[in-house]
Amino acid sequence: MHKNKEHPETNYNDFPHWIFGAEIANRFTDEAEKHIPDYWRVIELTTNILKDNLSKDSNIIDVGCASGNTLLYLYKQGFPNLFGIDSSQEMLKVAGKNLSQVEKNFPSRLFYSQTFVENMTFNAIICNWTLHFIQERQEYLKAIFDSLVSQGLFILTEKTIQSQIIENQYIVFKQNKGLSNEEIERKKKQLKGVLNPWSIRANLELLTQTGFSQIEIVNARLGFVTFLCIKP
Repeated sequence: MHKNKEHPETNYNDFPHWIFGAEIANRFTDEAEKHIPDYWRVIELTTNILKDNLSKDSNIIDVGCASGNTLLYLYKQGFPNLFGIDSSQEMLKVAGKNLSQVEKNFPSRLFYSQTFVENMTFNAIICNWTLHFIQERQEYLKAIFDSLVSQGLFILTEKTIQSQIIENQYIVFKQNKGLSNEEIERKKKQLKGVLNPWSIRANLELLTQTGFSQIEIVNARLGFVTFLCIKP
C-alpha cells in the first residue's frame, strides 16, 4: 500500500525514503504521468474491462486508490458502488476532496488501512501500481482473493524487474516527460527498499498459487505489466 511514514528513514545514499505524504498527494496525477508508462491508458482499460463484464450495481474497490482518478472514471461510467483503500491519509484527503465533487458521500467509502478491508465482498478488485509497495504481498493478495465473489475480476498492475535495456528506455521515457537526470536518479534512490518489483514470472506464479485462473497480461510497457485474473 502507499506508504505514509511521518519520519522516513534515510537510505545509504542519504536520500529520504519515498513517502506518499501531502506534497506528493497534492500533485499525484502529475507525478504519475511522469513516472508511470501508460498511466491513463491502464485506467481506461481497467474501466472498459469492468464496464463490459460487470453489472452497474457491482461492488468494486480500488486498492491504493491514491487521489481517486480510477474511481472517478468508474463513477462517470455509471458504477455507484465504489470503494477505495489507501495507507496514506494524505492521499485519501485528496481523493475525498476530488470525489466529493461528484458525490458528497463518496469519502465515507474510502478506507485508511495498512491491511485489506475485512467482512466485505467485491465483484471486482483493482490493484494498480500498489502491490509492489506491500512487504507482505502474499498475505495481502490472499485477503484480496478471499474477498472476491466467484468469477470476480482482479486487475493488477505492477512494476516488474527491468532488464538494463528496458531500464534505459524507461529513463528515456522520463526524460521525454521533462524530468532531469538528477530527478530520475533521486527518485530511484528514494524508492530503493520501498518499491520491490518482482519478475513477470514470479508475479504469475504468485497469482496462480493464490488460486486465480485465466490469468492474462492485458497491457505491458517498459516493465509495467497489467494482469487480468478471474477467481474460479
